[in-house]
Amino acid sequence: MSGGEVSGVDLARQALLAAREAAKKNGASRKEKPKRRTGAALRRDCREPLGLGSAIGMMMTERGVAAPAVGGSILAQFDDILAAAVPELAGRAQAVAFDVDTGRLDVAPDAPACGTKLR
Repeated sequence: MSGGEVSGVDLARQALLAAREAAKKNGASRKEKPKRRTGAALRRDCREPLGLGSAIGMMMTERGVAAPAVGGSILAQFDDILAAAVPELAGRAQAVAFDVDTGRLDVAPDAPACGTKLR
């Protein structure tokens, strides 16, 4: 190649610069940064990561395992929970009912003062 010849790389650079300048003149320059994806899309081909809860839920569904009743475990362990949270009230209240949908726990205290402290 002699000094006056233009190579393919140089032609590509010139074409790119010309295209960028034309885009700027036409107002096509991008001023905003592209938005990042925040949520992970779940694909069937298993290439996207899953959250731990989703993965466990899928495994339980595949194996036909039912999740334990949340309300039952809370009612059964209420004495331990109360003793850990408020030791001075341990044994002074009984869990009566738990509504999973609303998260409401009904408690029967042995005295009105105990009920006030629980609230």
